[in-house]
Amino acid sequence: MELLSILFIVLLAWLFLKMFAVFFHVAAFAIVLPFKLLAVGLAAVLVIFVMIPLGFVATIAGVILAPLAILASLAPLILIVVGIVVLAKYW
Repeated sequence: MELLSILFIVLLAWLFLKMFAVFFHVAAFAIVLPFKLLAVGLAAVLVIFVMIPLGFVATIAGVILAPLAILASLAPLILIVVGIVVLAKYW
């Protein structure tokens, strides 16, 4: 008889804790939901007003600087030619 009453108490405690967990999960989700919506809104604003313009600026800078990067490999040759021209001019 005592074993049956102990099992009944354990069962009631387990059910109580299960119900408490379900209610707490719903309550925690309801508390966090406005912050999640705020985070989504701020992320959208950040993407629209910061990331997209920075992408345009990076694209323009890449288009402008790409030929300079190609010419950078010719820098030693250009410096030698300029040095020869300067020496020939003042000889």
